[in-house]
Amino acid sequence: MNVLKNYMTDDNVGYCEETKVLFGQCGSNKCIHLADLMEYCADNIMEMYAQKGQDRECLNKKGYVQMVSRSSFHIERLPAENEMMTVRVREEKPEGFQLMRYYDFVSDSGELLVQGKSLWVIVEPATRAIVSPAKFEYLIKSDVQTEFEKKPGKIKVPENLELLGDQKILLSHLDPNGHLTNAKYINFALDFLPEDYQKKEITDFRLNFCKEIRKNEIMHVYGSFDDENHRIVVVGKRENSESQNQMESSFECELFYK
Repeated sequence: MNVLKNYMTDDNVGYCEETKVLFGQCGSNKCIHLADLMEYCADNIMEMYAQKGQDRECLNKKGYVQMVSRSSFHIERLPAENEMMTVRVREEKPEGFQLMRYYDFVSDSGELLVQGKSLWVIVEPATRAIVSPAKFEYLIKSDVQTEFEKKPGKIKVPENLELLGDQKILLSHLDPNGHLTNAKYINFALDFLPEDYQKKEITDFRLNFCKEIRKNEIMHVYGSFDDENHRIVVVGKRENSESQNQMESSFECELFYK
């Protein structure tokens, strides 16, 4: 990452980073990969807490891990190679047991490029038991609630799914928590699409993270294509360790295109 300037917002519930989009973050369209877009969001949430003295290692020692559960993004225009932009993240009012985070990407001229929202849970590292926001003493408290058309809610998965391919989870897919890092899921959703759909211009996408998947497990990727509504649903499934010959969803993704 090419960070030029970073700072907490005046209300102390947000974090901003001025940066430049690099060649290695972009695809053949010379715009930023969606996975890199998502990595900015997750990394900057962690950095926001680090700015207050509670980095990932500190929280882990205190018995807390932050894990994203659902995300939703709306794209006006993807940031392009060598473009200057400001990435802004903000803690918002929790929803039940989940923390709500807001993101936006703004060009150097002030143009709004991308907006996003995501739901996160705080879990205990060993058991993955969910910790209530009220009991998370390091929570950056906020009452802000930003209106967002496509909320990070449950995705309705159609029945007519077709197998698109399989992928073994490899070492390079893992994050410091030992499972597939959340930003990589969008790569699975895009990489297994038929080529004609890979060329579509994505305007919105949502991700639901259902079950952790780890090294050497196989991700079975399924898809459904609704050309009338310009909607694609991709589901990644893994074998259920508790039930032979059954699979469970690891992630669900919904994509909308022009």
